[in-house]
Amino acid sequence: MTNQTNSPEPFLLRLRRAVGQLGIKITLPYAILALIVAFVAAFLVTRLLASILENRFETALLDAGRMASDAVVRVEREQLAAWRTIAHTENLAQAVAEGDEEQVTLLATPHLLNARLDCMAVLDSHGRPILALHHIRGGSVLDYVNSPDENYAAWDIVDWVLAGEVDEIGDKYADLIETNVGWVFYTSGPIIYNRQVVGVLLVGSYLDSMLDKVSQASLAHVSIYEHSGAPLATTLSPDEPEVLALDEETFHRVLERQEQQVVRRDVTVAGRGYAEVFGAFEARHGGRDMGVLSVALPLSFVTDARSPTRNYLLVLFGAATAMVILTGALVANSVVRRVRKLAEATNQVARGDLNTRVNLPGSDEIATLAQDFNLMVNQLREGRLYRDLMGLTISNEVAEKLREGLQQGRVQLEAQSVVATVLFTDIRGFTQMAEKQEPADVIRFLNDYLQGLIRIVRQHNGVINQFAGDSMLAFFGVLPEPRAPAYSAHDALSAAIAIQDYLEAYNRRRQEEGQQRGRVGIGVNTGLVVVGTLGSEERLEYTIIGDTVNVAQRLSDMNKEYADYDLFVGSETYRLVEEELQTRATRLGEIHVKGRLTAVEVYAIKKG
Repeated sequence: MTNQTNSPEPFLLRLRRAVGQLGIKITLPYAILALIVAFVAAFLVTRLLASILENRFETALLDAGRMASDAVVRVEREQLAAWRTIAHTENLAQAVAEGDEEQVTLLATPHLLNARLDCMAVLDSHGRPILALHHIRGGSVLDYVNSPDENYAAWDIVDWVLAGEVDEIGDKYADLIETNVGWVFYTSGPIIYNRQVVGVLLVGSYLDSMLDKVSQASLAHVSIYEHSGAPLATTLSPDEPEVLALDEETFHRVLERQEQQVVRRDVTVAGRGYAEVFGAFEARHGGRDMGVLSVALPLSFVTDARSPTRNYLLVLFGAATAMVILTGALVANSVVRRVRKLAEATNQVARGDLNTRVNLPGSDEIATLAQDFNLMVNQLREGRLYRDLMGLTISNEVAEKLREGLQQGRVQLEAQSVVATVLFTDIRGFTQMAEKQEPADVIRFLNDYLQGLIRIVRQHNGVINQFAGDSMLAFFGVLPEPRAPAYSAHDALSAAIAIQDYLEAYNRRRQEEGQQRGRVGIGVNTGLVVVGTLGSEERLEYTIIGDTVNVAQRLSDMNKEYADYDLFVGSETYRLVEEELQTRATRLGEIHVKGRLTAVEVYAIKKG
């Protein structure tokens, strides 16, 4: 204590340096976490197990309640199915209307036996019984007795049916009825003949038999309580049902809070503890509570967990902590060693050494990072010059060609002679148009106009070489790979025709906006050209030159003289695509164009 008080600064500095190491940063959090877990494990494990068991018991109890409710619904569905089968039996409705007991018995009894119903009653339109059969408890399938109740008309579910009442669910009802043979869960519905209610059909199950089915389905003990709180039937304590009686407050609390709260109580039956949860006993018409339904499971399901001793847990987690620290130290050392190599290489690059490379074998993230680092250094070596080249090019194809040349150690691409097709466009009267408009408006017009040309040229495998004001020079058959002259001529001609179609639509739009139509001359020529870069390392331009280019430009000017045509092609282009142009081409003959000594054979192409 004295040493720590007298010299805290050196200790804190040493601690800060130690914690600042990457290996410690990787290992220390896991070591601390493991130590904390070791000290609190005994407490947490015992509490956790107890909580898990309690939660499982609660879940099992609630699941049993849901299964019991579902089982009640299934019983009612079975009764509804049996009711429909009997009620829709041919001639039954007529027999009820006529009060023919013999015919009713003959028609309804087979369905009663097939459905194995406990009770069935067929009433006339005044609620008087025509037929009332009850199964003899403990008897065979065929043991039924005709024992009608005293006053069916006083039952709500009979009165509602005879009154023709229909709610949002339909015209059938369910209720618990105390009869001369005990409590019965009845389903009632109208018997209709000639669109008139002529009687009532009731099918039902003894409540104790129904509870046996519900208990088997829910794997729990089931009880049903009446409004006084006394159990009507139960599988939990059938011999002494009074021990299960509910007080009035609990009964009403179950019904009033059935949507917000599940009421539970612990009860002892025959010296054994049970947990019991309560809910409303509802059938098809859920708005009317017929009583309270409960399910019960023995409390022995919840057992005390036999947890390991505290010392055992401390030893176990202490060993785990040591393993964490050891494993963390080994992993940290491996990671730090590889990261340190990357850090050293990064410092070298920061000092300007772009020949640095890092060799870290493997397929993990650090090895991938090393590969990306090497790629980054390579890109830095070529980056500055490559960015300059990209700034001087127009098309993606030209930029890619320059990049490939740079990677091969060639700053300038060798000039090469190829047979290509050149397309040249020029706007007529552009100078006068530009004089009448603001410069910003002229730029917007050109960008709008050239956007369509760029798209068309690229769609037809062409490369735009340059824009010169309102003119455009494009070539076909050179990049990205040389193509046969016939293909380049076809692509160029298709692009020229597409440009004419585009201009037609473009001019219509300009006219609708109240602007002047534009006219564009297009020249297409095929022949020998020279392609390559011009300039030096400080300034490069990839271009195409030759007589073929000059002729294409002069051809685009010919619509000044020939007002009926805007597209002109040279003889070589025409020869290569003659089959496509036979119906549209007009031979203008050999014409002397500006800047050329010999005449050029020219064909004018009609618009489509």
